[in-house]
Amino acid sequence: MDKLDDDIISILTMNARTPYLQIAKNLSVSEGTIRKRISNLIKQGEIKRFTVEVDKSASAIIGIETETETETKKIVEQIIRLGVSELYEVTGGFDIIAKLPKSRVNMINKVIDEIRLIKGVSHTETFMVLK
Repeated sequence: MDKLDDDIISILTMNARTPYLQIAKNLSVSEGTIRKRISNLIKQGEIKRFTVEVDKSASAIIGIETETETETKKIVEQIIRLGVSELYEVTGGFDIIAKLPKSRVNMINKVIDEIRLIKGVSHTETFMVLK
């Protein structure tokens, strides 16, 4: 590996979707040179994979009401099995408050749907965290 290879890797580390033509312009070489260098870096194992980084900026708080005859502890245990680790038994309009960790919105929605299916859960209200 030489300085050009290092520079290519640096650019791809910042943004793996940088077009070869743009890398070539930035490094004052031809696009063909970049294409060949990247191919060689992959063959040599210097570049193992190109990845996608997902913004996990959404989190939510769920207020959960339970039916009077259902033991809250059993519901809490089932919610924990869904991967929710921050749960509180509270007073007020809800019996349980669950804080979901940062995740993609579709994953938050899946957990909410599964909570609603738990026997003894009568109502939920979800609050998306903005800040």
